[in-house]
Amino acid sequence: MISLAKVKVAKVGDIAEGDLKKVDVAGEPVALFNVEGKFYATSNICTHEHCELDENHMMHGDVVECTCHGSQFNIKTGVNVLPPAAEPLKTYQVSVENDEIFVEN
Repeated sequence: MISLAKVKVAKVGDIAEGDLKKVDVAGEPVALFNVEGKFYATSNICTHEHCELDENHMMHGDVVECTCHGSQFNIKTGVNVLPPAAEPLKTYQVSVENDEIFVEN
């Protein structure tokens, strides 16, 4: 059985509604999203051409578009909803305790 560890990555006020922030989770770049006050986390690296989402993105509700080549992903599930990417983004469990945001790795 794999034991997951919670890593404190940000405070609730660090990420504006409808935006993302790049955080580090055990050496992996993770995109932390705020959608309608709820937080989600995916890999920060697009599965198509490995562009970094925090530097190349547009938000469309709960979908993030990688502006390098137009791939779009549902941030809640990681599923790609518009090619050219064929693989989903890795997702992470997120929890909020008081004002602190944690991601499980």
